[in-house]
Amino acid sequence: MDILFSNVTAVTMDEDLRVLFSAFVGVTDGRISYLSRKVPEEKPQKIINGEGMVLMPGLINCHTHLASSVLRSYTDDLSNQQALEELLKKEAKMDSRCAKAAALLSIAECLRFGTTSVSDMYDHCNAIAEAVAESGIKANLARGTTLFGEEFDVETHPGCREMMELREKWDGFDNGRIKIEASVHAEYTSTYQLWDALAEYAINNG
Repeated sequence: MDILFSNVTAVTMDEDLRVLFSAFVGVTDGRISYLSRKVPEEKPQKIINGEGMVLMPGLINCHTHLASSVLRSYTDDLSNQQALEELLKKEAKMDSRCAKAAALLSIAECLRFGTTSVSDMYDHCNAIAEAVAESGIKANLARGTTLFGEEFDVETHPGCREMMELREKWDGFDNGRIKIEASVHAEYTSTYQLWDALAEYAINNG
């Protein structure tokens, strides 16, 4: 046993939603290997005193834009349409280096407050994937794609190409800690040709 959390309140999330007080939770090779109110016979390499603390599964944030955290509150006093226009102008100036730094900042905030898994939709996804890989958080990443009436081919569309390249490079990374998904930016920044193509791609590629 690598680590033993002792005297902790353990929220199990099992079928009976049991909460064990003054519990002992053991971890071996990154996985929970012991859970009981009795002290384990096996001696752990490290003991963490959990008295007065709660040990529970990580929280999941199902809607994030990690790299846009640096623009938080920038458009609070604008209408939704004005805010979107202003944010798109600012985001157009962001490069991959900035996106990775902003994503790392957001991930640190997530982990600080118990969020261990995120679903993120943005661009500069390779840089964001690097931040996720380095940080240890779990993430489903999607390249937000747009289509404004121009001629469309899923194989040559820049956003779709980036998504496919991301899938080849990152999908399944670290035993599935990173997953790549197909995504449109929004229904008001795309048309049905893109929706149909990405839906078909997602179905065909699991």
